[in-house]
Amino acid sequence: MADTKGYESTTVQALRGTEDRTIAKMETAGWELVDRDRGTFRTTLTFRRPRPRKNLPAVAGLGFLLLVAVGGSTLGLLFGDDADTTAPPADAAASSPPAAVVTPAPPAAPAPSGTTWEETADGELAFGETARFRSTAGSSDIPLEITVGPPVVFTPSEAATVFDARDAFGGRPGSLHETTVSFTVTIRNLSTDQAFSPDFVFSDVAGTGADDQVSKVLEGDVVGMTGWPQEIPPGAAFTLEDGYSVQDATAIEYTLEIDGLAGRSFSFSR
Repeated sequence: MADTKGYESTTVQALRGTEDRTIAKMETAGWELVDRDRGTFRTTLTFRRPRPRKNLPAVAGLGFLLLVAVGGSTLGLLFGDDADTTAPPADAAASSPPAAVVTPAPPAAPAPSGTTWEETADGELAFGETARFRSTAGSSDIPLEITVGPPVVFTPSEAATVFDARDAFGGRPGSLHETTVSFTVTIRNLSTDQAFSPDFVFSDVAGTGADDQVSKVLEGDVVGMTGWPQEIPPGAAFTLEDGYSVQDATAIEYTLEIDGLAGRSFSFSR
């Protein structure tokens, strides 16, 4: 993110067909759309918003209140009670018991279902393990659980859609390689009152023996990242199949990126 002439800007990618939802979400957070670059499968959106300014009136008001408080204390010392202050002090222990020192407990972070809930610290997991992530994009605060199952080999038909996963602009036809696999991806929304929008959820694979020769495969239930719904409601989960064709899937590693550059990525492997 860079600051230019009093504005801060950010660039996000949205899947084709989800641009309006993405723009509405960013505008709700105070961003203004300034540019869009349409690709075949993704659109790059550029937003900006004014940098926050310091609230000078509030600072001045606080200084005035401090001045009044200090002045009042000084006047109290100068013109306070004229009572005799030469009498010996009473025994403090006899007059009253010492007051207990109370240390306020630090505020506890909200946790789903009243239990302790922490984000997954390690970004490297095994297939079938669950990653925990708190989405804070925009003004949201949504705890999520992400699970990716092991790769399952399948044979695509001639009707399958195959495109090059390494094409920077998206849409270039790809080739079927030695092995085609699908991954079962599940995202659970643990929030009780906020829906999660998976507009900025993307995937990739590595450890294929030839990572520069990878194709995305869409057919039937294997819908890929374009299959996410508009929203995952509070307390609900959504599962889809994500397909890749690679040279070798023996040591394949599947990476899921959530919330774009503002979020995190988790890698799953055997």
